[in-house]
Amino acid sequence: MRKCPVDVYSILRKRIVLGEFQPGHQLKELPLAQELGISRSPLRAAFRRLSDDGLVFIEPNRGVFVSDWTESDDDDTFDLRMLIEAHAAKLAAQRRQPEHISQMHAINDAMESLISRRPADFLAQMEIENREFHTLIARAAASPRLTAIMNGLFQAQRLTGFFYATDEQIHGSLADHKRITQAIECKDGHLAHALMEDHIRNAWDRLKTQRRRAPMAPSRPAV
Repeated sequence: MRKCPVDVYSILRKRIVLGEFQPGHQLKELPLAQELGISRSPLRAAFRRLSDDGLVFIEPNRGVFVSDWTESDDDDTFDLRMLIEAHAAKLAAQRRQPEHISQMHAINDAMESLISRRPADFLAQMEIENREFHTLIARAAASPRLTAIMNGLFQAQRLTGFFYATDEQIHGSLADHKRITQAIECKDGHLAHALMEDHIRNAWDRLKTQRRRAPMAPSRPAV
């Protein structure tokens, strides 16, 4: 069965995020196209998106390689996300408007529907809704400076993938979103802060656990 480009992108990105493809590993077109049952055109489109995300770099006449990124880099970024997004959640509880709450509930409902339906591009669609939820909280905080900082952190694309190993973890993440929504709706800033901090920390812990379990591809040989 042929997969659409967004699915190819999600599949490759998951492997990079979880460490199956290590920094320096070459992503070879022919083996990947054969493995995924696709032509090279959608694969190249996925490579371009991954390059835009900073996950791979494309060397003319040489190929596509996974970019360097260490767990320490991820630690730093997740620490920043915990500080900034928890603060944003607290501000959102103080400043949110009724339309923000309606939009949060709508996003949660959309994610619940995706979990029930499991469309072919499930991971990509879940990620879109997940990012929109976090971005909406920044908007509800009514702080342009805070929003700009969060947008900068979101550029670290490998950190925001919705790649959970089990249904329990997927449902757990959505349950977090619902609790955060309720705290913001009730204008409980301290609870919203604590819930968001735990949500980001748990996401990072899950990702590290998955990376340890993921099979490792050989790194790019020295040249």
